Amino acid sequence: MPSPITGMLIRFDEDRRAELLRERVEGDFSPFTDALSVRDWALGDAAIALLSFSEETIDFICLARKRNQVVTSKNRIEFSSIVSLNGILIAAIEAHLSQQIQRHFIRVSRGVGGIFPPATWALLLDAIKLERPDIATEIDRLVALLQFAGYRIFGEAAEILLQERDALGIALDIFSGSNKLRDRVLGEWAPDEEQLTEVDKGEKTARFVSRPGAISSFIEGIPQQYIQEEAAIQHDLFNWPGMTPMHQAGVSVFESGERRLEVIYANRNDLEHTLGVDLLYYNEDFQLFVLVQYKLMREEGDEMLYRPDAQLRSELASMDEFSATYRRTGSISTHEQFRLNDDGFMLKLVPQKGLKPASGELIKGMYVSREYMRFLVGPNGPVGSKGGSKITFNNAPRYMTNSQFTAFVNEGWIGTRGVQTAEIRAMLERFYKTGRAVVVARESRARAT
Repeated sequence: MPSPITGMLIRFDEDRRAELLRERVEGDFSPFTDALSVRDWALGDAAIALLSFSEETIDFICLARKRNQVVTSKNRIEFSSIVSLNGILIAAIEAHLSQQIQRHFIRVSRGVGGIFPPATWALLLDAIKLERPDIATEIDRLVALLQFAGYRIFGEAAEILLQERDALGIALDIFSGSNKLRDRVLGEWAPDEEQLTEVDKGEKTARFVSRPGAISSFIEGIPQQYIQEEAAIQHDLFNWPGMTPMHQAGVSVFESGERRLEVIYANRNDLEHTLGVDLLYYNEDFQLFVLVQYKLMREEGDEMLYRPDAQLRSELASMDEFSATYRRTGSISTHEQFRLNDDGFMLKLVPQKGLKPASGELIKGMYVSREYMRFLVGPNGPVGSKGGSKITFNNAPRYMTNSQFTAFVNEGWIGTRGVQTAEIRAMLERFYKTGRAVVVARESRARAT
């Protein structure tokens, strides 16, 4: 496995400045920058940093990156992926270290801080985990972020995670109306190091494998600050007789002012046996549902394409039946009910280029409506040189981009109107029974506390 660079401790020793920074960090753990003098650290390099706001405690652990010089002897330092250590006493850390290691730790932990020797750093992280076992997985996530940034991860299990990642990312874009929240959340994801094999440091590639019998999810790799206990959404949409959805990480919750987004992952199988992913997004303000089904595009020669198969045609038949039975045809009675398209069923074709840790970007895919997909797979749709059906960016020009789809759903231009939740649940149940994973995102007004 790649070896992380050693870490450092940074002490903010000016009382007023330290207090202002502490308040900013504790507010929402958002990234921030500060001008500091840090020697022996190459420009652009990232490291794990411990942040101290007093002489007695270590308060946060995060990623830090050295940027350009701003004043004489000081550089701009970016701090991100911030995790609270709840004020670990430096004396408590020292108690876990041998006398020989203590000397190195004390030399750095006194004064303004500095870079730890590699052996001291490794034992220091172990000591922090012993003092704060509840955030040990968060510390491992930070280490993995640093190790595997820039890697591309492949394998059947990684393909499912790739779809889950996109489903979560596009849900965050719809909810927030911009890419800032998505960049922050997706950029915090890191793989479990124990599930990576065939790691190639030179090519920066690895293979993700599912543990035997394990049901895992992309949500498990994001910061714990977004994970909460089971929410009412589970009972609203997953109350199926004799069936209990599996989602190990509970519910991811994101809030913006009075608005709230709950995201649940449900999957019956381990990743190696999951057929694909569906995203169901519910917007309470517009009373709309959008269901997105993911399909992977693969590279053939110099072309990225998707080849429709019998499974797609079967799924389209289910969508057609649902739309014909439950689609509303009456006139609208409110402004919020108006739609440019009230179908609610979309497919997203996603190029398979590998899963990227520590990246907030969405893969540029193709959002295709049910009706347009019917044309594409029909007798007048595009075909390859040998007569087989194939879909590419060039031969299916009437697709929506990520930003177009996000805006349309965010502003209520596309999505169902008047379709009952119970019928959507029945549709989800049919997909769920086939072995697909379901990502459900519900946007609503935050509940009063």
